[in-house]
Amino acid sequence: MAHDVYICYDERDLETAKKVCDTLEDNGLDCWLKNRDTGAKRMVDEIMDAIKKSKVMVLLFSKNSKDSNFVNNEVDIAFAQKRSILVFQIDDSKLDGGLEFFLRNKPRIEAFPNPEDEFDRLIENTSKMVKEQGAIDRNIFKIIKDHKVPVIIGIVVILLVVGVLGYMAYNGGGSQTNATKIKAGDIKINITDFHVDDVRKEKTNWNYSYYVGGKITPAPGENDGFVILVDFYDESGNLVDTVDTPFKEAEKVKSGFLLGSTVSDKNNIKIADVQLVNKNNMVIAQDEAQL
Repeated sequence: MAHDVYICYDERDLETAKKVCDTLEDNGLDCWLKNRDTGAKRMVDEIMDAIKKSKVMVLLFSKNSKDSNFVNNEVDIAFAQKRSILVFQIDDSKLDGGLEFFLRNKPRIEAFPNPEDEFDRLIENTSKMVKEQGAIDRNIFKIIKDHKVPVIIGIVVILLVVGVLGYMAYNGGGSQTNATKIKAGDIKINITDFHVDDVRKEKTNWNYSYYVGGKITPAPGENDGFVILVDFYDESGNLVDTVDTPFKEAEKVKSGFLLGSTVSDKNNIKIADVQLVNKNNMVIAQDEAQL
């Protein structure tokens, strides 16, 4: 299902993201919010589909989101899909690193120290960008509709060229490369340990640490850009928490690799869904464990 706005944020900024979502929807814009709109399974696929089908991405830029691999991947996808991106900056963090490449020329609203003071501008700018992107999409559809035969011929020619190049590469007739691309199914994840520890300290609330350990075989290179994504669900299938760790930062333990860990104020986490995701957000391997 298509949406007007995809709201991109780090989990630590969830409360602000909810307020942004409510504000935009109160003003007639249909929004997609990860914590609200994803199901219990194949979250990465749902996120990619939602970004592609949304007209505008509103990015909550902060010290949390700028360092999030998950957010960086979402922005990368939106940029590649030529989606309009509006940066809603909720603190004074500097735009640098990989995000600077994608966002330095994108419209930005400085909304700190109180983001709600800039909600009127957010509504105005987002509504305008949604209309503009909708007009672009309609024009593309009209061109295809009005020039159906030439478009079909062009698609056929492209498919033939791709097929020939693929055949040449497969048979060694094209340019050669020493790189080996890892495909889904080439790597396996085997969860060997999923447990919870009570880490309550004196005069504090109850806290629980959830650990997931396992083996990834064969292990990809440390600098291949892979991310270990762990989704934690309660027994009803509701998403409780998400942890994403670059593979090169995964801690080596006796049973294999520490795939993820989280601390929660709830002790109702029952399911851990572990995914190995490449830099294009494609799930390469996946496994699930239950307490």
